[in-house]
Amino acid sequence: MEITIIKTLSGVFKPCYDSDYENSKKIPLNTPFTVKYTKKRNIKFHRKFFALLNMVYQNQERYNCIEHLRKDLTIASGFYEIRYGLSGEEITEAKSISFSNMDEIEFSELYSRFVDTVVKYFEFDRQDIADNIEQFF
Repeated sequence: MEITIIKTLSGVFKPCYDSDYENSKKIPLNTPFTVKYTKKRNIKFHRKFFALLNMVYQNQERYNCIEHLRKDLTIASGFYEIRYGLSGEEITEAKSISFSNMDEIEFSELYSRFVDTVVKYFEFDRQDIADNIEQFF
């Protein structure tokens, strides 16, 4: 069961939505449970990420496929997993950035490192990125 909660000024956690309230009634009283904190993803921030990716893609000549660019930048930003192929060789794969696989906290860290990687490998100016990204979404 998943319940979205908010922390009030008094420090008490309460369900966010009616459906969360209904689900919270299923939790037995006086029973300890563990909460894993994840911050819900922001769709506008997700779009900003893809605006950055599109801006880089349109201003480079190395990549013919935007998905390959995204994966390489994600790996270079430190967000990857190592798996092993059939013959035992190491294969590096970019982590999934889907809403179900990455919460807002991790996604925010990815975005920050992604910008650093773009600056490093494509020699974009950090301020130019900030100034121009709005036109891409």
